[in-house]
Amino acid sequence: MSPLCQNLVKISLIFLISVGCSSFFRRTPNFTTIQIPNLIPFSEVEGIKQYQWQKLTKARDQTKVSAIIIHNSGKHKFVDFFRLSVQNQFLFHIYIDSNGTLYGDPKFLTQEWTAAPGIDPESIHIVYEGTQETLYNNQKQKDIIQKTIEYLAEELYIPKNNYDIISKKGIFTHNQAKRRFGGFVDFSPCGSELALNQILKEIGGKYYEEDDWKDRFVTGWVLKKENKDLLKDSFQPTNGRGITKAEKIIFTNLEKTEKGFTPEDFRVKYTFRGKIKPSCVVLHYTAISDYFKSLRTLEARNLTASIMIDANGKAYQLVDVIEDRAAAATGTNDNCIQIEIVAKDTEELLKQPDQIQKVKDLVLELATKYKIPLSNEKLEDLSGIFSHTQAKKKWGGSIFLNAKDFDPGENYMELILNSIGGKYFPESEWKNRNSMDWAILNRNFQP
Repeated sequence: MSPLCQNLVKISLIFLISVGCSSFFRRTPNFTTIQIPNLIPFSEVEGIKQYQWQKLTKARDQTKVSAIIIHNSGKHKFVDFFRLSVQNQFLFHIYIDSNGTLYGDPKFLTQEWTAAPGIDPESIHIVYEGTQETLYNNQKQKDIIQKTIEYLAEELYIPKNNYDIISKKGIFTHNQAKRRFGGFVDFSPCGSELALNQILKEIGGKYYEEDDWKDRFVTGWVLKKENKDLLKDSFQPTNGRGITKAEKIIFTNLEKTEKGFTPEDFRVKYTFRGKIKPSCVVLHYTAISDYFKSLRTLEARNLTASIMIDANGKAYQLVDVIEDRAAAATGTNDNCIQIEIVAKDTEELLKQPDQIQKVKDLVLELATKYKIPLSNEKLEDLSGIFSHTQAKKKWGGSIFLNAKDFDPGENYMELILNSIGGKYFPESEWKNRNSMDWAILNRNFQP
């Protein structure tokens, strides 16, 4: 063989090695042989036939199945758990009761069920009856769930680890899926990390703690997790106090020096993220009772609001120009003026009358200038006056996230909007609130 041919062979081998088994030599499961032994079809179970569960299904491409999501039923037994799931427009593929009996959908590979929005098309949803404590005191049930997961992982070439949920390839708890994709009703630890740890250990897999999940501290998670050291290293402010000169204040309700600027000490150091054309306002509370501690906390987290209102009713523009893009509420930063209100909680907010009056006056002034509706109805249109609560429930992107009322409190929002001639809408009346397109869903139950 000539030297030229030898080099071509070497180049070809290098190419094959570089593309790897993941593409050129990708393994394809034999889908026709994948069946779960002793699976009792949902259609044969007495007590659930009256529920219209078939209408919840979607056809899917079985070649896209790459994940197993583990749920648990808590105190609910099978029939009750099934009923609640269907009534709330959810369903799961396989249920393993406390006796080790398997119930499920025989077409689990080609049928998509909604149980963890964001990862449903790729997932097989498996529910075990009870909690992690009851599971590991029940050897028979434990053996069945381990064997079922091991079989599916091996037959479908699903990685036996919980490392990379971003790729949607692996074995994960619903708890982990909630953190990445949202689409949850409550933040209970569904599936249980301790249970998954034991399951992966028994089937020869590897369990990763949350801090070790791939890119856990990178933007993109519905429930953010911050690393203080990484934040400190990454915060290189380009604008604000002691760096750039602010423009003169144009709003009557903002504090200014004799020359018309924000007092320098009251400004925030921030990273310039571009400009916005304001169409909405988002109200927050700082969760800290002190103005300057609140300011330093924003900087420590590489965040900024547009305006901060102190407990004494004095309001300060934090950024150089009010149209500078803030970083305070995921999903709204490109459109909304972000107002932080100094208080540790809603109860404290409601005890600060001068501050309440300033919030009213300032919101009204901003709404008048930018022609913003005095309503909290249409969050997804990014047109109105909203709480950070609403933004969290829609888009997530916060380190504090649950299904409870928070930030700055809906009773506070009602007070502000109704007292300035606006209209307050309770959560049930927010536009499209019952759709699945929310980080926190408006349902009573979820698998």
